[in-house]
Amino acid sequence: MKPISFENKVRKNPRPIVVEFWAPWCGPCKMMAPYLKQAETAFNGQVDLWRVNADENPEVLKSLGIRGIPTMIGYNRGEEVARKTGAMTPDNVNAFFSAVQENKPFRRTLSWPERIIRILPALIFLYAGATRGPSYWLIAVGVVFLFSAVYDRCPAYKMISTQIKSWFKRTA
Repeated sequence: MKPISFENKVRKNPRPIVVEFWAPWCGPCKMMAPYLKQAETAFNGQVDLWRVNADENPEVLKSLGIRGIPTMIGYNRGEEVARKTGAMTPDNVNAFFSAVQENKPFRRTLSWPERIIRILPALIFLYAGATRGPSYWLIAVGVVFLFSAVYDRCPAYKMISTQIKSWFKRTA
């Protein structure tokens, strides 16, 4: 498929579209396949799912600036409204479909295991920083890890990141 024909198909489609760029050798793509099938069934008739094989369509990936797979791009009324590279949980896949359907930006949420994996090193760095002097560098690293475990729930972060993203969209 040529990039121009892909863009024309996106513009002509009457419903919102989620396009997954995948490859048969991609482990995360295989992991997400059942989640996408469930979301496709849940949003049947409301959001279309297109699967584009990255190995067979490198020109399309290049034209869209895709550098990693799996990548999901959501289109509503022919315009890109959401993009996510990397594997996602079932809840995030459903949230992605919902965001595309509602023509809203997608916000990934962390699962509890992901939060715990980030909190544990935070506690280790904070403890080491407090007991070794104090070491402000270790404490700072601990705070960064801790923030990475809760940033998606922080209203100040959401406000600031939305503003910064809007600045880059204007200049691009």
